[in-house]
Amino acid sequence: MIRALWFAVKVALLVAAAVWVADRPGTIDIHWMEYDITVQVGFALLCLLAFLLLTLSIHGLLLYLTGFGGHWRHRRAGRRAQRGLKALALGYSAAAAGDAKVASYQAHRARALLPDDKGLAALLESQAARLRGDTEGARKAYEELLANGDTAFMGLRGMIGAATAAEDYEGALRHARAAMKLNPKSPWIVRTVYALEARGGQWDAAAKTLRTAEKRDLFPAERIASDRAAMHVAQADVAERENRTADMIAHLRKALKIDAGFVPAVTRLVRYDLSRKRRRDAVGVLERAWKANPHPELATLWADVAPANKSYDVSTRLRWFEKLVALRPDSVESQLAAAHVAGEDRLWTEARQYLVAAERIAPGARLYRLWAACEEAQGHFGEERRFNDLAATAPGDRMWVCRETGRIYEQWSPIAQPHGSFNTIAWDYPRGGVPVAATSGDDIIENAGVLPLFRA
Repeated sequence: MIRALWFAVKVALLVAAAVWVADRPGTIDIHWMEYDITVQVGFALLCLLAFLLLTLSIHGLLLYLTGFGGHWRHRRAGRRAQRGLKALALGYSAAAAGDAKVASYQAHRARALLPDDKGLAALLESQAARLRGDTEGARKAYEELLANGDTAFMGLRGMIGAATAAEDYEGALRHARAAMKLNPKSPWIVRTVYALEARGGQWDAAAKTLRTAEKRDLFPAERIASDRAAMHVAQADVAERENRTADMIAHLRKALKIDAGFVPAVTRLVRYDLSRKRRRDAVGVLERAWKANPHPELATLWADVAPANKSYDVSTRLRWFEKLVALRPDSVESQLAAAHVAGEDRLWTEARQYLVAAERIAPGARLYRLWAACEEAQGHFGEERRFNDLAATAPGDRMWVCRETGRIYEQWSPIAQPHGSFNTIAWDYPRGGVPVAATSGDDIIENAGVLPLFRA
């Protein structure tokens, strides 16, 4: 719109100038040497305009001819840059497809066509070298990236990946911390530093990085709380190995303040209290934990603090376990714990009542195995076979399972070996994982229930 208005204004000015000249006719007389020239004013102005246009055209032609070499070089550089960018695109596509040969060839072409590029070509070369298994070539490419301030972060990221692939986790952490200084707001690098610090057992540094992640909302609140509790337990284990008992207790209590039902913290604190003959403290911790998170390992500890049956009262232990039922009547673990102790003390009617209650809440393989053991102990072999058949087809038992790999563990630990992830072992249903540190399938089944099946 503005262009059209400006064009109209110029046309109007030109027309106005022509009208002004037409309204003022006259001649121009030129006397030069022996010549007398008389020219109309309009024709003289037209000649002047033609002279100006010719002068401008000649000037433009001269500029083009004098700059022809520069234009040619510029166009040639543009075509080389286009070919270089195409080589990069083809090279990265080949790297993504795992074709080391094509990626290496295109990286070489990109180097030749884009001599001034200090980032993308070097990065492609590093990826191609890693695909070829050439660690030295990859390292040189990453160092080239490090030398350029604009690409240093990419170089450090590559060095982190290379060090991790070589299982040099200390080197990976060193590079990750350097990258964090360059780009402290990068969520990826904060998570990487945190994972490497936790893997290396650098708990104080990991706790500081976790606070940074919390401030930036890099993890869900549940993950923050869970990791913090697990970290306190890990620090308690270190303190125990170093005979720093006060620090150990302090960390375990901090973990339980975050999550009163965190089983690893509960088991450690209760066992310590029992070793110091502090039965009342142990019972208090177990009761709070059971209310928050009924778990078979806690039932085992509850059995350790249970009073013995009297000669005149065989229900003493059962009444002790009924406290767990009172705390969490909605939990299948409460019903199974009471049924188990009733079966051990040959209180078959009570055992059956609790087994029936457990089946109403959540039928499972462990429930039916316990039921089969009760029937076997009473000599009801037909019922034993029936419940064993039900156990074979019932939903499986929960175990200590790594959420990342599906591996099954006999007990919880802060670091899941051999892959080294932090706080990924959870009490959950297995998904076809590989048992770790177990001698047989029976060991895994028994550990899933913790309280061993009683025998007749």
